[in-house]
Amino acid sequence: MEYASYMTAWIQDLVESLPLGGSGTLRMDCPSCGKKNTFSVSEKNGERLWYCFHADCDVKGRTGFRIRKQTPYHPLLNKPKPLSITDKFLAFEVPDTFVALSRQPEAEAYVRRVNAYEAYRNGLADIRYDLRSNRVVYLIRHQNRVVDAAGRALNNNMKPKWWRYGKSGHPFVCGTGRVGVLLEDCASACSVASFISGIALLGTSLLDSHIPTLRTYDRLVVALDKDATKKALDLVRRLQAIRPTSLVILDKDVKDMTDDERKHTFERYLS
Repeated sequence: MEYASYMTAWIQDLVESLPLGGSGTLRMDCPSCGKKNTFSVSEKNGERLWYCFHADCDVKGRTGFRIRKQTPYHPLLNKPKPLSITDKFLAFEVPDTFVALSRQPEAEAYVRRVNAYEAYRNGLADIRYDLRSNRVVYLIRHQNRVVDAAGRALNNNMKPKWWRYGKSGHPFVCGTGRVGVLLEDCASACSVASFISGIALLGTSLLDSHIPTLRTYDRLVVALDKDATKKALDLVRRLQAIRPTSLVILDKDVKDMTDDERKHTFERYLS
């Protein structure tokens, strides 16, 4: 199914779940373009219509059938249930084999190639080289402590390509701000850190251990790789229980974009 079809079906499911009470109109942030309070949903004679008023957004539609009487829980309008999470994590000691990038020119060259070097140079990311496993290592911090590390093999034939050194489950965060962009890998998170906060899930799944970090943001943006569209849509739906969340479908990997392309993709969510 094409992305447009996925998005239409997902928005219709969202609209059907809104508790309008049989009549009236609701305004909310648009789940497609992300603009604040531009998405309108109305109900009349058991049919729901939706429309985004933003000039650059063409999202609109109607359900075409009667809305079920018992409306399910919707995270934007109902108080979210508390999530069973814990802030406890196993102690993590940085191995002696983690050395400065300058010790391995190949490692430094890789960090430059994936557009993570600026974040490293500006102190936004602590990136090292693991002498033992020949990996570029991104240290993961939580509450100002190093709690884990994720390493990317320099040899593309090495399996697994990414290796998690600890068991904290926390995401890798690079950059600051009130808006967080959820990405798959650490390099991508570093590549956007100069203007927005990058959050690497180290995959495509949302874990309970991610929640404390995600709750610190006012707004979230999901930008997984293009081949993970279905996963991204599911993530947006789940994350609405935490914070207003928008979806971006990428034409290419964030770390492979130019600086201008990255800013064009994400800066609109800062307003």
